[in-house]
Amino acid sequence: MADHVDGSPTKAFFISMLTRDIALHDAILDLLDNCLDGVVISQGIGAKKSNDKYYEGFYAEITIRKDSFEIKDNCGGISRDVAEKKAFRMGRSTAVGEGLPTVGIYGIGMKRAIFKIGKEAEVISKYSGGSFSVKIPENWAELGDDNWQFPIKDLKVSPSDVKGTHIIISKLSESVESQWSDKNSLYSFENELRQAIQASYSLIIEKGFKIKLNGQEVTPFKFDFLFSYDKGKKKDWKIQPYLFKRIYDECVDVHLIVGFYATIPNEDETEERLESKRSSPEAGWTIVCNDRIIIFNDKTHLTGWGEAGIPQYHTQFIGIRGLVIFESSKPEKLPMTTTKRGIDLSSAIFADVKNKMREGLKIFTNYTNQWKGRNEQERLYSNKTTKVSHASLSDESWLKGKGVNFKNNKDGSSISQPKLPRPSTDKDYEYIRFTKPKDDIDMVKDYLWDASIDVKPSKIGEECFDRFLHKAKNGS
Repeated sequence: MADHVDGSPTKAFFISMLTRDIALHDAILDLLDNCLDGVVISQGIGAKKSNDKYYEGFYAEITIRKDSFEIKDNCGGISRDVAEKKAFRMGRSTAVGEGLPTVGIYGIGMKRAIFKIGKEAEVISKYSGGSFSVKIPENWAELGDDNWQFPIKDLKVSPSDVKGTHIIISKLSESVESQWSDKNSLYSFENELRQAIQASYSLIIEKGFKIKLNGQEVTPFKFDFLFSYDKGKKKDWKIQPYLFKRIYDECVDVHLIVGFYATIPNEDETEERLESKRSSPEAGWTIVCNDRIIIFNDKTHLTGWGEAGIPQYHTQFIGIRGLVIFESSKPEKLPMTTTKRGIDLSSAIFADVKNKMREGLKIFTNYTNQWKGRNEQERLYSNKTTKVSHASLSDESWLKGKGVNFKNNKDGSSISQPKLPRPSTDKDYEYIRFTKPKDDIDMVKDYLWDASIDVKPSKIGEECFDRFLHKAKNGS
């Protein structure tokens, strides 16, 4: 009779739990994360992550077919020692790339992705010390719960071999096969995956990394902001972003930027967006951890909208964008979830940063409200702006050259708060707004202008008011 009970997991249960709560897109993004961590590891501790071309020369190529999946890269490969002791374990005892700004923390990404996509796989690695392949057989889960090993085989190498990893997954899982077997469904999934890659790796692509999906290169999403500096006779004004920076726990470097990426919309533009039930995908908050975007253009309470005195997102605020970049050589300190597609709300660091997000956001929502109904006057200022990249706004020497000053606080943080232009207070203004049947509006428009001219409803109303105001002033 045994003096203990068996508490070990079964393979089938482990695989089921590992893959249940992750979407297929996110599983594939985990594999891309491994490629990028390979770049960071191959670059070493001495490389500067702030380098604008940090990922230049590296690439990953994804190929999706109705019966297979492949991803290959030139990001340095997996060494045999790491493969034998760490890379294929279900969880990580010690971190690969410890002390480097990676995003891999838990050691489950590659295995979770493989089992999510298919039942059989081969991982081929070519690294500076040699080459090998590891095969995960289709019946691995049936080989016994006491056998958690995979066969490894050395491969011949030549000096011309590209150092990288190549993963081939076949015998697709039933759910994946049902999505990819149909040509239209596969095309739809490819487009969705392309958008997910843009929403996660745009900053990395900007820094030189190339990602191809079925032979087509993925282009990055641009995070630009309006920037100006104008010296008036009485007061200086600036349409510039609110900037915040701080190092937390001596290891988490935070840069926050929030401001306008486009001019604030007038009433007609706001109404058009409401009527079409669309909202610009470019507005909202984006949060980045070690170059990896984990929250993309969020407009909810998660990033401060609709709480603590901040209004809920509305198309009136469609020109406002925020970007928060967290960077650390201790990725476990970053406020991201295990899927790297969400914020860890229990993070004390994020709680403090969120206060600054709301502080900056309030500046620009207030500005939008102050100028509501006076867009033509406001654009005398905003039309003098130029678009500036987020990289420039994180560059201390660039900011200094543009006269941007930071206030240093006792907690070690630094803040730059712009002096935005204010509406004239020499007159009281009230907002006029009403609706009329479209046919009647068109009739008035044709009376005032040539029928072929396209005029916005607000302009028609303004013209009618100005004509009657002129008559009132002249007693006619």
